[in-house]
Amino acid sequence: MSEVLEARLEGWEQVGRLLGKDGLERWALAVLKRLAEEIKVVATPYPAEGPWNAPGPYPARWYQRHFGPRWARVDGSVGGSNTSEQMQKQWLVEQRGAAQVVVANRASYAPYVMGEEQAEFHAAHGWRKLKDIAAEVMGDRLAAVAREELDKLIAQAAGPETPAEGA
Repeated sequence: MSEVLEARLEGWEQVGRLLGKDGLERWALAVLKRLAEEIKVVATPYPAEGPWNAPGPYPARWYQRHFGPRWARVDGSVGGSNTSEQMQKQWLVEQRGAAQVVVANRASYAPYVMGEEQAEFHAAHGWRKLKDIAAEVMGDRLAAVAREELDKLIAQAAGPETPAEGA
């Protein structure tokens, strides 16, 4: 699952003047990596289970998390198909290039669960689109993360504090 979102960092010109080109690139990358990790944290948990996950008597069909579809048989036994790729464990954050960080899910069906091709029943069962999660996290956290990472770089550039004389 691959979608592109852009983060506009306000004040980057001033950061460039303060820290130089290398510092600006380190800052932008640090901000993007932090936001990507936060997006991953929000995207990873599954929504609450519902009746569609609960077993029942014949002719019931349900989806068992971490396994796949299940069905009740006439004889009382349960059939199933172990097709789960365990989407919750398939998230990755990786850097691509100098100023691009990707949050993606390796599960083959991720685009239909949380991507642009999301099936209606997944939305109805509480699955959110990754792009909506990313927009929410970036909207809520971009300014604060940018400031925190800038403060870290400024502190690193200043070096360790020297003790006051006579101390």
